[in-house]
Amino acid sequence: MEKEGLDPATLLDRAAEYPALAKILEKFQASDTEKLEAEYTELKNRGIDLIYPGHPYFLPSLLEIAPLLFVKGEKRLLTSDSVAIVGARDVSDEGVDITRQLASDLAGLGINIISGYASGVDSEAHLGALAATGTTTIVLPYGINQLSQKRSLKKFDWEQQILSVSQFAPDTRWHSYNAMVQSQLICTLAKAVVVIESGPERNAAGKYSGTFITGRAALAMNTLLFVLDPEHLITPPEGNAALIEAGGYPLNPVEGFRSIAERISEQT
Repeated sequence: MEKEGLDPATLLDRAAEYPALAKILEKFQASDTEKLEAEYTELKNRGIDLIYPGHPYFLPSLLEIAPLLFVKGEKRLLTSDSVAIVGARDVSDEGVDITRQLASDLAGLGINIISGYASGVDSEAHLGALAATGTTTIVLPYGINQLSQKRSLKKFDWEQQILSVSQFAPDTRWHSYNAMVQSQLICTLAKAVVVIESGPERNAAGKYSGTFITGRAALAMNTLLFVLDPEHLITPPEGNAALIEAGGYPLNPVEGFRSIAERISEQT
């Protein structure tokens, strides 16, 4: 196992071995060792590390999805048993309660909770895990230099309980396309994905649902997909039924966490 702090020269050497990584570095215009060294030092001063092939926390499954990650916080969470909880921004009150309880129950079993840091279900999932003294991974749809701590999460330990991850260049701003790419990274880092509330793939205005796309990505990538059974919600989300029909497992909000834990345990 190599040391954690791989330097820029090693990164460029790895690029010669891994075409997917070389392609990313070209996009970041990071072929100049001196320039890369300066950027690397600046990132390290901000507590940001680079994860790529050869790093002890790099997962082989990341190679084609995100061969270079920018991370801050508890890096060991990259290789922990993790479950992603995702859903609508305008989640119902009962959806909020279910999300927090599910995240708390899973965290109580030592499972790390992954989500995308958006308002609604994502933020409630992070909060539920942390409030239960668990851990959470924040997968960002923008560069890690754009990350700011949400008020509801400021009181928690961002060094030991939280890992922030981005596959984008550090100063990249939010773009709808990035949110779509983010879905694949979430599915790669998680052993299971849980959809709490999802709209249809496209709404009446033609706008895509990020939650629905994440659910579809999980199915396409053979990541376990659990979908909150819409019968347990006062207003059944249209996307939930469609994702269950497509192959997602319907989830009972009361004892569902045990089913999730058992299935990922079987995988392990």
